[in-house]
Amino acid sequence: MIKLNDFEVLQCTDALHVRVVALRALYQELQNGILSLTDMQEQIDMTKKQVLDLHKKMYNYWQGKNGKWYSYLPKEGVDKPKGKQIESISQEKLDNRIVEHYVNAEKKKKNQENSCPTFLEVYYMWRKVKDLELDDNSIYKYNTDCKRFFEGTEFAETPINQINENTIRRFILETIKELELCKETCRKFFGYIKNVIRYARIEKIIIENPTEFLEAKEFSKHCVVAERTDKGYYTDSELAIILKALKGYYTNTPTYMPAYAIELAIYTGMRVSELSTLKWSDLTDGVISINKSAKHNRLKNEFSVGKTKTKKSRVYPIDEQITELLTKIYHMQIEHGILCEWIFTDGNGGYTHARNITDCMTRICRENELCGGGITKLRKTTSSDLQVSGTPKSVVASMLGHTEEVNEKYYTYDTSKLDEKKKIIQTRNAKFKNLTCAG
Repeated sequence: MIKLNDFEVLQCTDALHVRVVALRALYQELQNGILSLTDMQEQIDMTKKQVLDLHKKMYNYWQGKNGKWYSYLPKEGVDKPKGKQIESISQEKLDNRIVEHYVNAEKKKKNQENSCPTFLEVYYMWRKVKDLELDDNSIYKYNTDCKRFFEGTEFAETPINQINENTIRRFILETIKELELCKETCRKFFGYIKNVIRYARIEKIIIENPTEFLEAKEFSKHCVVAERTDKGYYTDSELAIILKALKGYYTNTPTYMPAYAIELAIYTGMRVSELSTLKWSDLTDGVISINKSAKHNRLKNEFSVGKTKTKKSRVYPIDEQITELLTKIYHMQIEHGILCEWIFTDGNGGYTHARNITDCMTRICRENELCGGGITKLRKTTSSDLQVSGTPKSVVASMLGHTEEVNEKYYTYDTSKLDEKKKIIQTRNAKFKNLTCAG
């Protein structure tokens, strides 16, 4: 037989579905005694013939040399006109078997539609597997994203086998508009949907994948693009404002340790979680040994001390500015009787939590009308200043605890002043005067 193209197969499949639904309805009426077999026989025979005619358009159907009759039934992964081969000793029995298959398949499909889990129910099935790969903080993030994107929506309560490509497209576009999603958040949002649908497909909850032809980039043009007015680093004048604010804390509340931690962050570019857990014993041979980091398990709301973000230790040189700050902290703590193993103590023998340091930085920026960015922005400033001064990229990355690629992509800005750039241009362009004279 001539193999049908995809469009022709689709047409036949749709037509076959219509005929099978009609045949099943006739059987249902017969079973319920609405009409007698005599009244319905002609309709049943005609509909069965239509089902068989459509089947023969899509699948091979023949009589073998042994006298038996053969055909194929649909089989996943096998293209028409072949499939799961069936045989019968007579054409009538083969026809009945074919019709019976389609009627039972339609009945099964209907039962699945009536009992099919919702998108949100399948989401939680997927999460039982996915959570085995995640740490507690990632689980916490997935939980908050689920509440943000799915819980309480009509989409989440829709049986997953009733969700098609257009259903998903509409839901994504409406969510982008309602929540004003940026590109990165939209990408994660689409990823959740795609993974849940994929799980449902693998578990055979659904037979088709409605995200097959969808891509996250299709929705990017509809996302919010935030206009950045922040330079990404602090200028010298802004750093002067921050340092002045810190001195105010030293005078008015000398035991308030987050302020001292911020000043050390200005000098070193350390992560806030690394600052939080510094010990006096980490100061050796003229360097700061950065070998641990504060951890906050947001799922359990528990605090602990572990390895640095990169799982590696590093050292940072101590200069006169850093020495002066550390000496001031040490004498202040002796004076107030709060000296312990932690440099930034909470006053009760423990360490100051990173959140308190971040809150202090946020408050200073807000009170002085500076663009925020917290300790991370101080890290970017340190990285940028070091590179502008001629420090090799590999050295800068090592001091801040990054790979060179990460440091270059996310932590490096041009912090040089206009006068400095003018001198660079004057030096470069001076050669053209000599070139002109030589010509």
